[in-house]
Amino acid sequence: MLGLIVGESSLPKFLINKLLKKEVEFLILDVTKSNIYKNYKNSHSLKITQLGKAISILKRNNCKSVIFIGKVKRPEISLLKFDRKALFYIRRLFLAFKKGDGNILKEVIKIFKENKINVINSMKFTPELIFKDKAINKIKINNSDKSSISKGVSVIKSLSKFDIGQSVVINNGYVLAIEGPEGTDEAIKRSLYLSKKYNLKNKSILVKFPKINQDLRVDLPTIGIETIKNCIKANIKGIAVKRSQNIILNKDKIINLTKKNNFFIISL
Repeated sequence: MLGLIVGESSLPKFLINKLLKKEVEFLILDVTKSNIYKNYKNSHSLKITQLGKAISILKRNNCKSVIFIGKVKRPEISLLKFDRKALFYIRRLFLAFKKGDGNILKEVIKIFKENKINVINSMKFTPELIFKDKAINKIKINNSDKSSISKGVSVIKSLSKFDIGQSVVINNGYVLAIEGPEGTDEAIKRSLYLSKKYNLKNKSILVKFPKINQDLRVDLPTIGIETIKNCIKANIKGIAVKRSQNIILNKDKIINLTKKNNFFIISL
């Protein structure tokens, strides 16, 4: 039996449909706010603080492996109420929480491993979602674009030790927005505000790379159709990603949208 710990976004449903087609047995630990997956067979609604309950359900159902998939919004730690098992690990979790989302996930993975539950990458079942192409749309980028992309990659690498986001919006060499806990789309919206405020004439570029030492089993950078739409609205002309370390959802729709808007996606 395979365990799925699922959050928001369309990615979990894509994986679930693949598992159903492959006739892979699985159970769902649904940590979404509105319990999106409650009508699925063998689904359990949980809060992210119910670590003990999650481990108990997985063990009871003989789940040796688990997949983390979908977005979970980082809560305010002072408002959290942990279950008894989680309280056993509270000091470790609290120290990880202070260091950022990536460290929280790494600590949770360690705790699962201590309980003989292995965390695996969802891409084992959905390899077609990994972006391996050199580009979507063969749009020639100029030297200024190349310089901006290089700077964006450098910023993400430099900020990795602080566990700050995977995305940076660059305009003509200037950093307009860095992704925070609220996610990529909010960073894109902030960049639009600043672009208008300073009346920037050049279009921006979004650089979305994994942080150094990011655990890609549970936190693989993802681009979906809404991200592309938000970029176009925000006067962003393209996205640079790390080849084979990024997920592209609804690829056919994205290709059509990028062609209509002269928008590029390149991988480095």
